[in-house]
Amino acid sequence: MTLGHINDIAAFVAAAETGSFVAAARVRSMTRSGIAKSVSRLENRLGVRLFNRTTRSLGLTDSGSAFFERYSEILSDLEDAEFSLSSGYGEPQGMFRLTAPATFGRVMVLPLLNQFLNDWPRLRAEASLTDRVNDIIAEGFDLAIRIGEMRENTSLIARTIATQRDIVVGSPAYLDGRQPPRAPEDLTQHDCLSYVNAGQHRAWRFSVNGEVIAVRPKARLALDGGEALRDAAISGAGLAFLPTYLVTEDIVAGRLREVLEDFAAPPIPISAIYPSRRHLAPKVRRFIDLVLKAGRSNI
Repeated sequence: MTLGHINDIAAFVAAAETGSFVAAARVRSMTRSGIAKSVSRLENRLGVRLFNRTTRSLGLTDSGSAFFERYSEILSDLEDAEFSLSSGYGEPQGMFRLTAPATFGRVMVLPLLNQFLNDWPRLRAEASLTDRVNDIIAEGFDLAIRIGEMRENTSLIARTIATQRDIVVGSPAYLDGRQPPRAPEDLTQHDCLSYVNAGQHRAWRFSVNGEVIAVRPKARLALDGGEALRDAAISGAGLAFLPTYLVTEDIVAGRLREVLEDFAAPPIPISAIYPSRRHLAPKVRRFIDLVLKAGRSNI
């Protein structure tokens, strides 16, 4: 098998994993036409069609599925062997592409990413901080950080790196002179500040009699950012449901008070997500280690 044959197989595997030639081109640092030509050469050499192509979709044929199952693992083994013998083994280098939720990304991830870049001068980084759930394979991300239970996806690996605890807080200016809520149902008597994303209001989760319930209080004010909600709560606009990492300093400083402490729901997992079929490069492995260390002490 020649190097050209291996490159054609790598282009095919990338197209199969991402579902498009355009996305595969980003993953392989090639042009779309280069991916298409590699796949065509491979099909001609094998004498079978590997993809069913339409103007809108790219799907594997039966032959393509069989070829993918066998050669994607072989290709992964080749990449691992090559990388383990290279002079750069163990040192993060090149471009590191990361995506994380907007507020968590700005407050917790960016400081770590800055430290990571300082520690490894041969590394560059690109971060997408958004509450939109990116398709990390199609969009070529090395790593995604996500909050909440993960849906099963056999093409991705999820590793819990920390947990998030959400609490209800309000400012002294709001709570003074009002009866604080004693149970989740009391929230109907209060001005509540809601997080909204794509028209959906986030539920407030509480533990009641050993069961977790989801409550969506009627919002007096809805905002699409955690930091904006914190600022609105500090200003006295109402009660907000926010993660402890975002409000702990404000509670210590007296700018906010926690309420409904006896109904706190179980912590929510924070996961590092990465493609299972790619070699776990040092830049990914070491950044996960860095976040794990920070998560144990700060989140």
